Amino acid sequence: MTAKAARRRLNPAERREMILEEALRLFAERHYSVVTVRDIAMVCDINVGLLYHYFENKDDLVRCALGHAIEQLVAGYEQRRVATGNPRDEINAWLDAHISFAPTTALMVKLMSDYASAGTSDPAIEAMIAGFYAREKVLLEGALRRGIESGLFRPTDTAKTARRIGLMLDGIFHASASRRDDRIEEDVRDLGEFLDLMLTPQPDAA
Repeated sequence: MTAKAARRRLNPAERREMILEEALRLFAERHYSVVTVRDIAMVCDINVGLLYHYFENKDDLVRCALGHAIEQLVAGYEQRRVATGNPRDEINAWLDAHISFAPTTALMVKLMSDYASAGTSDPAIEAMIAGFYAREKVLLEGALRRGIESGLFRPTDTAKTARRIGLMLDGIFHASASRRDDRIEEDVRDLGEFLDLMLTPQPDAA
């Protein structure tokens, strides 16, 4: 009774966020194609009619749930990005955001993967996913380029290196899901240490 009463007191913004988080969880735990609006309403302890007050339909909910997860990760990066102009700090902020928002990001990656394999086409979702990876590409390439120009990083192909970092991050979340080893934080930190080794200029041989 206490939990139900507390949920009734949620304001509209809080209730919308709660719906998005529960929807994202269900979409990832099962497959978004088999989850119904009624399923989501049930876990949120609200009636279906109220859910339609916030979202037009299931497709709208899928788009909004994915967008909500992306927004959290990007906002986490912006909060952690120190305005020092240090390229290494910018890359670390991106990695740290993936650690801090790992539970949500894992669900986001699973939903993206399920969407890609479903054989359906939703221009809004595709634009959202493309926009997310485009943003990652810009921030990583920019940090790498500034690091090379300042002498902080060794010369490298910035486009290839940025893509490798993104692929390795995605791989960590996919591996955690398939292996069920809950090593996301450890693996992302290992990635950061690996990048330090790969990007730091080597001293000239004597």
